[in-house]
Amino acid sequence: MFNRSRKSAASLLLAVCATAAVGTPVTAQTIGSPQVDIDHEKLAAEFLRRSDFDPAAASEISVEQLLEGSFFTVRIGVFDLGLSTYAALSRTNGDNFALLAGALLDVQAQFLEWMGPKAPGVKDAEKDIKTLRSYFKKLRGNAINKLSPDKTGDVMALLGASKKALEAQQRFGEYMARGTALGLDREDEYIDTFLVAPGRRDFLELLSTFGAISPANQGIYWTDDVSTWTNTYFNDISVVALEFASPGSTTGGAFAGVSMNSRTPTGMQQQISQLAGNAMIDNLFGDKIPPSLAGALSVNLVVEIYGECNTRVDGDLRARRTQAREIFVPGGLSEGGILPPDLADSRWRSEHGKDHFLVALQSAQAAGASEAKKKHEKNGTFQLVDDREAKRMVVKAPFLGTPAADSPPVPDDFWGDSLEFYRSYRTGFIYWLRTKGQRSKKSSEAAFAAYLTQLAQAESGGGSLEATFEEQYGKPLSAKEPSKQDLEGQFLDWLSKL
Repeated sequence: MFNRSRKSAASLLLAVCATAAVGTPVTAQTIGSPQVDIDHEKLAAEFLRRSDFDPAAASEISVEQLLEGSFFTVRIGVFDLGLSTYAALSRTNGDNFALLAGALLDVQAQFLEWMGPKAPGVKDAEKDIKTLRSYFKKLRGNAINKLSPDKTGDVMALLGASKKALEAQQRFGEYMARGTALGLDREDEYIDTFLVAPGRRDFLELLSTFGAISPANQGIYWTDDVSTWTNTYFNDISVVALEFASPGSTTGGAFAGVSMNSRTPTGMQQQISQLAGNAMIDNLFGDKIPPSLAGALSVNLVVEIYGECNTRVDGDLRARRTQAREIFVPGGLSEGGILPPDLADSRWRSEHGKDHFLVALQSAQAAGASEAKKKHEKNGTFQLVDDREAKRMVVKAPFLGTPAADSPPVPDDFWGDSLEFYRSYRTGFIYWLRTKGQRSKKSSEAAFAAYLTQLAQAESGGGSLEATFEEQYGKPLSAKEPSKQDLEGQFLDWLSKL
C-alpha cells in the first residue's frame, strides 16, 4: 500500500505553489489550444464507479481511500509508484509501469553513485539495487494485467516476488527514505507518491476525480485548462501523464495525445526521472536546496543515465516562442507541465543536453564577450536573443547565490531565452563542480559527495547552501565580481577555454 508520510515544508510549499499557479486563467491561452469541453463530473463518476465508489458520495472519499481502492503500487526506494487498476488491464500499460519502476530505481542508483563508495551503507544498497533491477527487467504487463482489482497493494507482493527481492525492496526503501547515504537517520520514512496516467483520458479522469473528492479544488482541476497539462500535484502526490496533449487534433478532442517517446526512445523514462529527481532532492535536502538548483541536479542525473535530457519539465515551455512573458506559465516549478508535442527546441537544447548544455553556453559567452565593456567582464557576459531572434542583449554574472539577487530584470521579449539560459547555466555549473571543480576528476567527485553530505546534515535555512560551499571548497559560491577566488568565477574561466 501507499506509504504517504509527512514531507518537508519546502516540498509542501512547492505543491501549494504549483497547484495555485496551474489554476490561473492564462494556462490554456498559453499554448493557444482550441477550446475544449470536458465533462469533469462525468469523468470522475466513471473513474469512481470502476473502483466501486459511489460518485454521489465523492466528497466523503479520502485521498487514502482513493489510492488504496483504485491503484496498484510498487515501492522503489524513496518512491511509491502507482497505476490505476483499470489502466493496468492493458499489457502495454503494465510494461510501461515496469519500465518506469526501473527508471525510478536508476535515478536513485545514479545519486548513490555520486555519493561515492564511502557513503554509509552504499555497498549493501548497491546489492539491493542489483536485485531490484533484475526483477523489474523481468516484470511484464501480461502478469500485472492478471491481478484482481479487488486486491490492490504492492505489485511485487501481489505477484509473489521471491523472498530475496522483497527483502531487497524493504531494505532499499528504508535506506533511501531515512537518508542513510547522507549520514542522516530520520525516524520517519519520507515517501514521494507518483501516480502515472498512461493516456490523456486516464490523466483527465484522475484530475476530475480530485475535484470530485475535494470540491474546494474544483477551480483548479475542473477547468478546460487541464487538457494541456502533462503533470501536476494533488496535495503531496505527483501526477504524471505519459502522453503529451495534442491540442490540434480534430478527432480526439481533449483525449488526443502523443507518446512522450515520439521525441526520443526513452522520453517517457526521462520525463519521470527528472520529475522524480526533483522530488528526491527535495525529500532529502528540503529547503536547503532551492528548486532552481534541485532542477540542475536532476537534469544532470538524467543526462548521466540516458546520455541526454530531452524533456519538457522546466525552462521555456511555451508553444510559440514569440509570445510575451505574461501569457505563459513559468517553468521553474513546472506548474501544469504544459507541453504541446510540436514545441520546437530552443538553441540551448539543440544537443538535448548530451553536452550538459556547455556548447550553447560557450557560444553565448563568446558572443557576450565582444560586447563586454571591461576586460575582466568578458568571461561573465552572455548574449541573449528575444523571442523573434531579432534583437540581442547581454546579461552579466553573477548568476548564482546571493550576489545574483540584485541583477536587473530581463525585458519581457527576452524572458523565454533567459529561462533557457539559466537552466543551461545551472546544469553546466553542477556538471563542472562535480567533475572539474578540483584538480582531478576523482577529487572533484569526492568533494561534491562531501558537499552534499555536509549540506544534508546542516541546519535548515536559506544560509546553509552558500555557507556549506565555502566550508567545503574554501571559496564562496560567487561574488559581485566573479573571479578565480570564487566557484562561479572559476567555472566561467573554465567555460571560456573549452
